[in-house]
Amino acid sequence: MNCELLVEGAAVLSLDPEWRIFEPGYVAIKSGAIVGIGPGAEARRWEPARRLGGADSLVMPGFVNTHTHVSMAAFRGASEDVEDRLARFIFPLEKRLVKRDLVREAALFCLVEMAKSGTTTFADMYYFEDEVAAAAKRAGLRCLLGETIVDFAAPDAAEAYGGLDYGLRFIEDFRGDPLVTPCLAPHAPYTVDAEHLSLVARESARLGLPWMMHVAETLPEARRFGASHGSTVKYLDSIGALGPGLLAAHAIYVDDADVEILARRDVSIAHCPASNAKSGRSIAPVWKYREAGLRCGLATDGPISGNGMDMQGIVGLYPKLQKVLTGRRDLVTAREALRAATLGGAETLGMGALTGSLETGKRGDLIIVSIDDFNLRPVYDWYATAVYAMRPHNVRSVLVDGRLVVDEGRMTGIDEAECLERMRGISESCRGEIARILGERS
Repeated sequence: MNCELLVEGAAVLSLDPEWRIFEPGYVAIKSGAIVGIGPGAEARRWEPARRLGGADSLVMPGFVNTHTHVSMAAFRGASEDVEDRLARFIFPLEKRLVKRDLVREAALFCLVEMAKSGTTTFADMYYFEDEVAAAAKRAGLRCLLGETIVDFAAPDAAEAYGGLDYGLRFIEDFRGDPLVTPCLAPHAPYTVDAEHLSLVARESARLGLPWMMHVAETLPEARRFGASHGSTVKYLDSIGALGPGLLAAHAIYVDDADVEILARRDVSIAHCPASNAKSGRSIAPVWKYREAGLRCGLATDGPISGNGMDMQGIVGLYPKLQKVLTGRRDLVTAREALRAATLGGAETLGMGALTGSLETGKRGDLIIVSIDDFNLRPVYDWYATAVYAMRPHNVRSVLVDGRLVVDEGRMTGIDEAECLERMRGISESCRGEIARILGERS
């Protein structure tokens, strides 16, 4: 049988419902889809145009990053360790500096880091999301992109809630794209009023699209809606803004009743352990979400929040913090953690039938990891190796839709040197304004 690519490895982790591992194994890809997977001995029946991987490789699904703001790569490292950072620094900075060209160039820059570390699918919410979409298509990554809606003038909207009209145009332009799923993204319950939240929920349902929002992320938010409704989740439920289309980012400040409500409304959760910890926030009770049957994926958050955009750091931190939270070493196994970073993430984005595991009929989204390195040997448990030992530099090649977006450590669709040079220019142009904002608020 003919195929375009035959990917072989010392091990192939399928992350399918049977948790199949093939040692050695292969994956055959044709027309962008997986047409065969199994033990290495069966690979000889395929006649590929090209072979990838080999005996020194681990083959597994690509990582799915369920919550990012990729264009904020332009501001990474600015105003760290500042209280009330969002209001005091980030909102003023965005008002003064965020323009269409910055969003485009910073997105491309960030996607290089993400792709080279093994992310094949990501969710993003920011301004000028059509520019992020163009960057994602150039990089070759799969994505769910949400246009931000806020109750004040924004970088891409001159009036409050202008992001709604911008977002509906964005959806019209990219609806049906093979890599880009467009949607709406109200920023948070404290920056979007009840009327507009309900409108976004209704419009998203009408369009058959998911939508995303920061939910129960901060203590001030928790106190505000705790005083008025008992919690942020209870407030959102009271206005009809919870449902199976909502991807709730963070979901930290919740009680047991909130968990039950989220499960009953079939909400999805994007868990951001690194950025939550860096902000000094509580550990989200993801183990409770899992026990309640909620879909939960993992996320880096944006480059100014979690700083690193590789999923290796997140997939290892997630089980560690859940163990700290509960004092139970057995609470989240390595196998469960890796699923959350792959198929679990795809399910939260509504893409579980398309990607997240290596199964016949799904798209050819996978990574090839070089296992002959000091940090990956010896291997006794492939899941533990992938979760706790793998680092970004171990990723050799990355495929999305059966297309090589990273080939032997280099991007195929983006000039990396040009990306770096453009980011140097962006950072120099931003440096003075960042210093002025910090000085005004010191």
